[in-house]
Amino acid sequence: MKPGVEARSVAAGLVGRVVRGGAWSNLVVREIDLPPDDARLVRHLVYGTIRNLPRLDRAIRDLSSRPLAAIHSDVLDVLRVAFHEVLFGRTAAHAVPDTAVESARRVGHGRATGFVNALVRNLQRGGEPNPPTDPADAFSLPGWVMDDLTRAWGRDQALAFAEAAHEDAPVSFRMRPGDPPPLGAVATAIPGAFVHPHGRVPEKALVQDAASVAVVEALDAGPGHRVLEVGAAPGGKTLAIWDRSPASLVAVDIHPRRIRQAARRLERAGGHGWWIRADGARLPFRSGQFDRVLVDAPCTGLGTLRRRPEMRLRVSIGDRDRLALLQRRMLHEAVDAVRPGGRVVYSVCTLTRAETLEVAENMGGRPPDDLPGLRLDHGLLMGPHLTGTDGMFISVLDR
Repeated sequence: MKPGVEARSVAAGLVGRVVRGGAWSNLVVREIDLPPDDARLVRHLVYGTIRNLPRLDRAIRDLSSRPLAAIHSDVLDVLRVAFHEVLFGRTAAHAVPDTAVESARRVGHGRATGFVNALVRNLQRGGEPNPPTDPADAFSLPGWVMDDLTRAWGRDQALAFAEAAHEDAPVSFRMRPGDPPPLGAVATAIPGAFVHPHGRVPEKALVQDAASVAVVEALDAGPGHRVLEVGAAPGGKTLAIWDRSPASLVAVDIHPRRIRQAARRLERAGGHGWWIRADGARLPFRSGQFDRVLVDAPCTGLGTLRRRPEMRLRVSIGDRDRLALLQRRMLHEAVDAVRPGGRVVYSVCTLTRAETLEVAENMGGRPPDDLPGLRLDHGLLMGPHLTGTDGMFISVLDR
């Protein structure tokens, strides 16, 4: 087998699992069983291809005599990866059509090799047909997303986010109490969050984006506090809360399978909490029962585009509006559950105005203290363009 063919074949297969099978890119890339250099190449190709998928599909459609629907899905995925390499990659020009042809043959479509070879070479000769001029098209974002971000934060901020969200995310981590940061770890602007200059995750470190660490920092839970986390699965923030030694910790989620997975995660780490399956919009608790409540609400997830680029393909303006209504109901329930003098923190890993400011502005929310980001009247906006983190909105409600 020619060098590089296996990596590109694997990448094409993973792209298909994400695009047609509904898998998450950040999960499928963990399954790669290849030598380190090939595994890095696969991750680069998978993320890059999905980030640019609408743009790549337009180019394939414009250069092909066949409609996209008439191209076998396996062959289309091979073409997508190859087109990404031509337009955005660093691979030597002669290697791209050769490895694409061999990839098509390896996935069982030897008869399509001439078709694949012709399209890739046509792209190399003529460049991208009809290159986009609109920022939404250039970054393969739905138009409504760019419109929303521009209205919410201004054109410059929207463009800066779109560009930063088009890059790979650094691996950040935190250490548990008693475990000092390892030699070479670099502290971020978020207390307790670190990165390693070579992207390594040290032993005993817990991988967690710095924005998620910031959410728990804003909650300010500690000894003696009765804490409730709503929308707790998959449990990363739950463990971070537990590490602050609260008197009690109740974690609520509506999905049974995710609860089981999160509970096992907490138990393996030596933590303990009461896991309850319940609707965050109808909490089964009496008023004023908790000292701290974290509402980690379901959202459109656009702040995670660096890690889950397929979000651009899966969310709609209808999702945004439906989720914003749910978020308001969840926040109202959380406020009722906290005692006078307690604190509620509302967080969403997205940037749409409907899910951020419009949820918090009528609830007396404010930005958390001593955290980096864009400080607003009713919350704090973090993002890859602002803080080098995932996109996150955090609002603190002191009762």
